Amino acid sequence: MKEIRTLSKNRTDGKEYSEGLSLDLIPDPFIVLKSDGVISDLNRSCCLLFGAKKSQLLHRNFKDLRKFNRLWKKVEQAVQGKKEITERMSFDSRNYEIYILPFKTGPKAYQVRIIFKDITNFLSLEKELLKRNKELIIMNNLSSAFISSDNLDLVMEDLMDKIFLITDFHTGWLLVKENNKLSLKTSRGISSEVRTGIEKGELASLCAGTIEIGDPLSVIEAAELSNMPFLHDQGIVFLVVVPLMSEGIATGLLFLASRVERNVDLEFVSLMTLVGNHLTHIIGKIKLFLETKRLSITDALTGLYNTRYFYKTLDLEIARTNRYGTPFSLMLFDIDDFKLLNDNYGHQTGDEVLQELAQILKSISRETDTSVRYGGEEFIIVLPNTPEEETIFLAERIRKAVQEHNFVISDTEKVNITMSGGIASYPKNAADAKSLLNAADTALYAAKAAGKNVVLCCKGHNQ
Repeated sequence: MKEIRTLSKNRTDGKEYSEGLSLDLIPDPFIVLKSDGVISDLNRSCCLLFGAKKSQLLHRNFKDLRKFNRLWKKVEQAVQGKKEITERMSFDSRNYEIYILPFKTGPKAYQVRIIFKDITNFLSLEKELLKRNKELIIMNNLSSAFISSDNLDLVMEDLMDKIFLITDFHTGWLLVKENNKLSLKTSRGISSEVRTGIEKGELASLCAGTIEIGDPLSVIEAAELSNMPFLHDQGIVFLVVVPLMSEGIATGLLFLASRVERNVDLEFVSLMTLVGNHLTHIIGKIKLFLETKRLSITDALTGLYNTRYFYKTLDLEIARTNRYGTPFSLMLFDIDDFKLLNDNYGHQTGDEVLQELAQILKSISRETDTSVRYGGEEFIIVLPNTPEEETIFLAERIRKAVQEHNFVISDTEKVNITMSGGIASYPKNAADAKSLLNAADTALYAAKAAGKNVVLCCKGHNQ
């Protein structure tokens, strides 16, 4: 820009652009206009831009060139305001930054220089950088839902909030595959009727079809949604379904809905695909985290909780009882003569019996109870908000179920086992976790001494 202005600083007309130093040395399209718009000079690059020979353009009026008609108003503004104006325009699939530079040629006379800077490549790079930046924002936003949350029950909701922020949707739901079944994990902006419909499988055929087709996303618009009354009646006229695929296997489906029509273009498809890919990755991380956490608190042989989880649960139940005054109880079981079973049939058979016994404990105990493999053949069940009287009833059910169960040890042979049990309640039998365990162990010892295959309660108080 400074070099171009230097060419005219000692002249009062536009002749310097055609005399001496040729404008053709200037690589960018360059044109000189009189104040009334008449073209006084231009370079070869400008002729190529205008699509005409120099002889055809000289002395023509710039404002008569249809292609540049819109630019003439800016030229007038520059002359009237006696200041530089910058404008952006597109010609023949190229983008230009246009500098309109008025300069004085006499006491009251002005001419205008116009320089066309081709910024097509710059804009392409800028667009690519913006795209990459948007992708990074999406990835960082979604990743933070997993990284920043210690409560995994809230992770899915946090993910949905971030997806809405990224995509500008306000209604949607997320289905995640668990045990070969799609389960609704979180939703926003839908009624309880729609939620119930989804949970009942109203979208089962749509889900199956979307997964089978294998496209990055499916778009369902108003006409097709009219065949889905439970959605259409809610005013939903646009629905996009993004399958969450991991190594060719569907791990879930993201649904985003709108009550106004949405434009589907390449940018929209790219955005949805990026969200879907990254969401799949995040859910995979969550599942791995959950599985790792499960393994860390689970007994590898029986699938019951291990002692690490038990002690944590015990502390939580004591704290809850101290706060709310609701008692809880422990049942401590030990298999009678388990060493004899191992000696007669081998340790592998013993392990199989332990696994089968664990399934009995799971099936009889309640959802709120915590079943734990406490030692080799010892098991503990924690019963929240349960006094001694109720615990005795459940313990007897478990003891009888084990006694009556036939444990298969081969194709032709079955065995029966029995268990002895001890019950202790907090705060009735103990003042802290250690004394509560001692109380249950004392009751178990008494049950063994009484002949086995019996459950006894601790007789002590606040030991």
